[in-house]
Amino acid sequence: MKLKGFVLRSKQLGSNLKHITAFTDKLGKVDFIVKLKRGDFPLKFDLFSLSSFQLNQKGEGYELKEADLIKSYFPESMEKFFYLSKISKLLVPYHLVESKKLFKLIEAYFSVEKSYSVAYTMFLLKFAFIEGIFPVLTRCVNCSSKKVISFSIEKGGVVCQSCLNSKSFSWNFELSKLALNLAKNSFEKMKDIKISYVKLEKINKVFEAHIRYRLS
Repeated sequence: MKLKGFVLRSKQLGSNLKHITAFTDKLGKVDFIVKLKRGDFPLKFDLFSLSSFQLNQKGEGYELKEADLIKSYFPESMEKFFYLSKISKLLVPYHLVESKKLFKLIEAYFSVEKSYSVAYTMFLLKFAFIEGIFPVLTRCVNCSSKKVISFSIEKGGVVCQSCLNSKSFSWNFELSKLALNLAKNSFEKMKDIKISYVKLEKINKVFEAHIRYRLS
């Protein structure tokens, strides 16, 4: 099977062996072992590369037959490296099936060249939406009260004082409004708007925990 994939993890196993984790257009997230040959162009297996892979199924896994580099997204700055690493680390732990929407989302956000804090939060929110686990943010998920004060990981959304439980994060309506605005708009529209880094980090912390709970 010939497919395209973004390299999310590239782990050296020996002098000529690599363990690759990639999100592909036809199989979703896959893992396979690469045996490097003399004269091989290693960039096609490097982190953040978009490459074409010829894979054969072997038992429950896949064997690489051929690969070619399409585009390298390896960053020139540490800021972008950190940003792309966060996206990769977000995706690697989970079983992710084939999704054209997620493939296009990765492609779009790997191409970002500025406003990385905003971009990561937007990727996080849109990823949750694509996976069908976007939480309830406009009313208490338990009783529908509008007076929300917290985010419940167990209940999958915001809660009021009466429905508060131990596995909750501090939250407010302002954060809900910001998260919904970032989720529904394009990066092009939001990239130059000044947004509080503290608020972005609060949203990140909650959504990362929510995604772990729902997908693990």
